[in-house]
Amino acid sequence: VTIHQKNVGELPAIFDLLEAEQIPRCCIYHLAYAGRGDRIRAYDLEPLETRAAIDYVFARTRDFHRRGVEKEILTVDNHADNPYLYLTIRRDEPERAEQVYQLLAWNGGNQSGVAIASVDPQGGVHADAFSWHYSFGNVRERPFSATWTDTAEPMMAVFKDRKRALKGRCRSCRFLDICNGNLRVRAERYFDDFLAPDPACYLTDGEIGLQPGTAEAVDAARWPVPVQQLVPTHHE
Repeated sequence: VTIHQKNVGELPAIFDLLEAEQIPRCCIYHLAYAGRGDRIRAYDLEPLETRAAIDYVFARTRDFHRRGVEKEILTVDNHADNPYLYLTIRRDEPERAEQVYQLLAWNGGNQSGVAIASVDPQGGVHADAFSWHYSFGNVRERPFSATWTDTAEPMMAVFKDRKRALKGRCRSCRFLDICNGNLRVRAERYFDDFLAPDPACYLTDGEIGLQPGTAEAVDAARWPVPVQQLVPTHHE
């Protein structure tokens, strides 16, 4: 399910259904601003709404685990979930925080163009299922393996090593190793800049380590995102 303002209130019923019908797995997607998703961008959750939704997902997942109800619960397409999970664990179960961080670091955050690819029906090779507007090549003309490792292709080179190229608050974020700049297509649609910050990040400046008055804060101000309007939170 892709959560947005028109259906986020159904999360309790979805979790109830998972248990009642013994459904083993649930993927909860954040809205990606691509294709039909871009057309309903106005219904995307505000940062506080996103935080509340993810808090609920965490709480219900923990409840399943506590009661021995085996479920696989995934959140998808907003890799700010990774540091938010770490911050939540650090607050509630500090003895587990380092272990959780190491697992998130192993995962590496967003893997579009690295460990995730999308090949369209015509053979076009794309960074992910949301980035069909840009193709690295075609499997009918060149082996996938050759296309996927060709960092002479400028966009491929950025995807493979994006940390140094990111702009604004993404570049200076202390959680870049476990988020990896989040979903690039969402930044592109919002700012018309592939390397700009992801506007759906719901971590505050304080949480990501961005200090007022610094050069990094001045740079981040060039690409303001909705979460920067929030007051400090309990994680700071």
